[in-house]
Amino acid sequence: MQLVEHFIPAPDHALSFSTIRQGTATNQLTKIKPKQGVNLSMNIVTGDATVTQGDMAVFIEQYNNMTAGLRVSTYKLLDALTVALTESGTRSPLVRLSLAAYMEKCGLKDRKEARRQIKADMEALSKLRISFKERRGNQIMDFMDVYLFGGERGIRNGVIFFSFSRTFYEILKGYPVMPYHNALFAINPQYNPYSYGLGRRILEHKNMNVGKKNENTISVRTLINATDLPAYEEVMASGRQVDQQIIAPFERDLNALSVMMSWEYCHSNGVQLTEEEVKRFHYDVFIECLVKIHWISYPER
Repeated sequence: MQLVEHFIPAPDHALSFSTIRQGTATNQLTKIKPKQGVNLSMNIVTGDATVTQGDMAVFIEQYNNMTAGLRVSTYKLLDALTVALTESGTRSPLVRLSLAAYMEKCGLKDRKEARRQIKADMEALSKLRISFKERRGNQIMDFMDVYLFGGERGIRNGVIFFSFSRTFYEILKGYPVMPYHNALFAINPQYNPYSYGLGRRILEHKNMNVGKKNENTISVRTLINATDLPAYEEVMASGRQVDQQIIAPFERDLNALSVMMSWEYCHSNGVQLTEEEVKRFHYDVFIECLVKIHWISYPER
């Protein structure tokens, strides 16, 4: 088990932050993990799918014909487009992003394969519409059937371009800005499938609680809910390998964020685990823990 990790800082470029407009729509959408028989239902006539998770419903047109589903690379592309929108002053729904710069951020070496992946991810984003609730001031607002896509997408002359719908663009314009660690782009989901969800949720929590005593502590339950790690009940019904299927991959994929942070388990107010808890560390202890974050660097706010 992992109690605390100390890491050698990576080169400066890996420690850099971008800025991103973020709020309920993007924070919830990037945690949607479609699972047949769990949160995904299919219309066998149209091939359309509906994914319901928390307070968000995602409708995906012709899901059965998609080149690729909703995957980590899809959400990373959405984040990269939103970063580009944010850092360009949010002046237009049409976003342009250098293909070479995006490949470098994501550690993609093969230009042909990168183009194929990006086109599949743009196709996925183009087929989405979302419904969700959002608190604005004292009001709870219902957003229904909001398309992300505004009609233009492609890769031309080394530039990725994608237009957000006018409605989604206006939603993004109303969102505050958050520091976004570029390490999330470089995550390889083949080896660390949960790191993106864990890292993004930690960044959201930090941003939401800056200046509060809990800004650098977040519960294990909250982090697990940001991933598609198997449920405890599911694991217990199929072999009872909780350490191997939940705890070990959770720790491994937090460790994969080492250029961004180190971490340790703790209790409320940063209280360390007792020797007995460390000795008998199993799921019942694990799920009640908090995770304390030690940032390699973080922008002054």
